[in-house]
Amino acid sequence: MSIPSVQAIQEKFLDTSVMRSLLLATQAYQQYLKSQLSNSEVYISNYVRMEIKRSYIINIISFYFVLRLDGINTIGDAITLWSNKFKGSELKAILQVIPQLFSTRQLNFASPEDKQKALSLLAIYIKRFDLIIKTKFNYSEDYTVCARALVPLNIDLKNPAIGLNKFVLKFEDTKTCRSQCNIDQFLLIQYRYELEQIVEIASQIPRNTKTRGFLNIAHNLKEILISGATACDCKRCEKIGDAVIALNTPRNLQLEHTDNSFDYLCPPIKQPHQKHSSENEILMKISASLG
Repeated sequence: MSIPSVQAIQEKFLDTSVMRSLLLATQAYQQYLKSQLSNSEVYISNYVRMEIKRSYIINIISFYFVLRLDGINTIGDAITLWSNKFKGSELKAILQVIPQLFSTRQLNFASPEDKQKALSLLAIYIKRFDLIIKTKFNYSEDYTVCARALVPLNIDLKNPAIGLNKFVLKFEDTKTCRSQCNIDQFLLIQYRYELEQIVEIASQIPRNTKTRGFLNIAHNLKEILISGATACDCKRCEKIGDAVIALNTPRNLQLEHTDNSFDYLCPPIKQPHQKHSSENEILMKISASLG
């Protein structure tokens, strides 16, 4: 009698959107992604870790300090001020976590007495989330040597504001962080040929809804090729994040993503990749099946 073969464990690399969804998306979408990644060793890089700090943790910390303001008496007041001040991804970052985090503890959004409880819960949540992204995933080498990714988030829960403020100041000190990273060498020396290929491909692709993100990335890569190291800074890095992730993914790992840009970034650099359905697509399919 033959022994059934054991399926080989596949090694995969997660882009920021997939990593974030595994931690923050609806349960249905998390289950979908986990099914796609089953029997896989998953990896990220410190650069991906930096991106989730920039796009998520910084926003949660910002809300903490809004809630901490003397003129804000309740959780509801903080949410109202935040909604008026921030839009887009910043607002979404808060709406993803606040209602669930506070509601499960039965905090009253209109009660001044629950403000301090909410601040304590937020500090615990931020500390725990940072620990999860440190320990949940395997790490591949980050050839950009991103210094922002290495800024420590040390929180004393007895007085969390000090540690949170120190983290924000160092993380947002992009001048110092940029002086300590290798993004210019990474793009202009290690992967210059690949950048030139990507820019050339972009010049032949029409702009539409599907290609807009890729073409915006390619435009910024072209600026870097023209202007050199002076065009490489943390703000520019934010605009070309998908390209940095694609180039920095080990070629023996499959890059897991949801963004359209990787469909154009990966083929010219011979990076194996797999695009997954978006959260909206999965939820619509579930709704349709139940209807």
